[in-house]
Amino acid sequence: MLTIRMVNSFFFFFLLIGGAQAFVFSCNEIKYKLINANLEEPTQYVCLISQDGYTNVDALKNIYAQSDKVSTSFADMLGQCVERPGNAPWRVVADLPLTLDCTQELSLIFTSSPPNPAHVPETPFAYDHFPRELILVRPQTGIRINKKQCSGIGNFSVHTGAGTGVAEYRFPMASWGCADMPDWIVSFENVITVMTDEGMDLSAEIASFRANSEIAVSQYQRMAVMSSGRSDDLQLSGKYTNSVVFNSDATTTMNLKCNSYFENGDYLSLYTNSMKSKSDSLRITSGEFSWSDTSSLFELDYQTIPVAPQDLWDSQDNFVCEFTLGGSTIPVNNPDPYCQCGLDKFGMPDDTWDPTQIWLDIAIILDTSEAMGAVALADASTLIESFFGTEGYDVLNTNTNAKFYTRVGLIAMSDKAEILYNMNMTKGDSVTDHVQIKNGLKQIDVLAAFFAAQNMLKDAQPKRANTRQVIYYMTDSAPTFDPSSPNVFKNSFGIIIVNDFVESDVIEQTSLKELASPGYYSTDLQDNYMDSIQLFCKANCFCRPDNDRVAYTGQNTDPAVKASGGCYHAPPTGVPYDNLKSNCGKGGGIIASVHDAKKADFLNQLVAPTTPKLPYFWIGYTKTDAGWVWEDKSTNPYTHWDVNEPNPNSVSKCAYVDMTNSTLPWGAGNCNTGFVGVCEYKPCSAGNDNC
Repeated sequence: MLTIRMVNSFFFFFLLIGGAQAFVFSCNEIKYKLINANLEEPTQYVCLISQDGYTNVDALKNIYAQSDKVSTSFADMLGQCVERPGNAPWRVVADLPLTLDCTQELSLIFTSSPPNPAHVPETPFAYDHFPRELILVRPQTGIRINKKQCSGIGNFSVHTGAGTGVAEYRFPMASWGCADMPDWIVSFENVITVMTDEGMDLSAEIASFRANSEIAVSQYQRMAVMSSGRSDDLQLSGKYTNSVVFNSDATTTMNLKCNSYFENGDYLSLYTNSMKSKSDSLRITSGEFSWSDTSSLFELDYQTIPVAPQDLWDSQDNFVCEFTLGGSTIPVNNPDPYCQCGLDKFGMPDDTWDPTQIWLDIAIILDTSEAMGAVALADASTLIESFFGTEGYDVLNTNTNAKFYTRVGLIAMSDKAEILYNMNMTKGDSVTDHVQIKNGLKQIDVLAAFFAAQNMLKDAQPKRANTRQVIYYMTDSAPTFDPSSPNVFKNSFGIIIVNDFVESDVIEQTSLKELASPGYYSTDLQDNYMDSIQLFCKANCFCRPDNDRVAYTGQNTDPAVKASGGCYHAPPTGVPYDNLKSNCGKGGGIIASVHDAKKADFLNQLVAPTTPKLPYFWIGYTKTDAGWVWEDKSTNPYTHWDVNEPNPNSVSKCAYVDMTNSTLPWGAGNCNTGFVGVCEYKPCSAGNDNC
């Protein structure tokens, strides 16, 4: 085998998450790890899915999911989900002797979110409109998704496992918009969760993927192959061969990109029929890998070292490989130019942003009930004081005479709201000296705290037009409440951050997670005060609500940052290129660039409602004596010219997108033609209020 040396090694954040706990189990894991063991699962639901034609039902009659001394036999719950009867965690118990035969496969799933598992069938099952969230289960492993139609704005995301996120071992794998979503997605796993954003309409088929089966593909199609052991790792059992073959209808250029991590000697093997034999296959190990070849058959094998049934568990193996057939090499996406809020390896702001240039109005709610506890209250108080820096180091700037400054208010919440600082907190102000646990109060009224914070923000003087308001909860109270008022605040430009001071062995609290804005719930912000400052930086990235501009996420997958790709407005009038350029420039913008298919689809969705008479729109790409150049000064090599384009005519110096073709190809046209277009603007962000 030819070993390719990896460059730019790619390691996953989730490797930091270790462990003894899991939430998806195969038959042998049930048999050797769960039954009559001490492992407890604190989720709301448990589901049991069997392979097709399962016949070992009698053995399941003596195995039980037990909570609060209420037991449900596996035979009774087969093919469905059961809700926890009380507050006690689940345990799996069985009468002895045990007769469970694992030659037939099961998938046991624990989850706190209401489950809707779909058993993946042998023959394709079509969804005309894909559900917003769906757990796909194939107990013998091997799931494939075939995209049929996709429209709208948003992403389709694939996660390994099931549950309510990382806390329940559901980890993100990949996410795509309609324009760059693969035609075929293959997972070697037994349980995955797929999510379709609200703005996307997707029709697709799901089916089982049998080992070594071939998928017929054609020119310009995209394929993705993935697998992860972080939720469950039945792939290591040796029972199933993890292999996929793509067979093209013609010899074509194949471009491949993989991000991989393997442990214990596992790897990927890539074979194409341009190679003399399989002994020439490429060996892909941990890291980032790109490769191109011309062939008509492409085979990817996940080569693992088999694990004994009694040792089967999760692992850190993880890979996502994307194939594109035909066209030029897939360009590496440029980082989004806006709203950089990164932290360096020491947890401090990198050189792309300055915390003192954040400009927000922040109301902090500090829980002083018994739910919080004295230790957590002391930690939270110290954390708040850290937001302003130390004598020799500034963090949030509260000087109202500065160009960029942040106002901070603090409410100590017990059975009533006590305003400690009315949007006037500064460096040196104490929190620890002013708060203590309210004995006898089990938890705070989260909604009353919200109204107190909202009123403090609304009454703050002077008024600050277009400054984002943030409500930051530091709490461990998790009551039920009417979310309508907080949702109105979140949907009308506000951000709610929730720092849940939950104990390390307690699962995240669903009600508090739903209270937070997407991407703004955490259980560990107290570990480094800069994590909170980073969230303030992300909250400071937005498109002003008063100027009819739409936020674009770009390549960013963090739900906390919706405008990292810029802010966009589509004037409805078809005008010459220079007139559009002048119109965009008046607001400090440029004609929008297109550096990938996802961006083209986004712009197309903005332009389409204007129903232009001519179905074309300008993009910021013009021909000069030095060649074609972008308005944003980018050197990204990505292009998407139509056949026989760019037009060599001397007046064809401005690029446009053809909306009549679903692939949105480009043409070169006369710059004096009256086309519509889209203006691209920098978002508001730390250090930028010219937005």
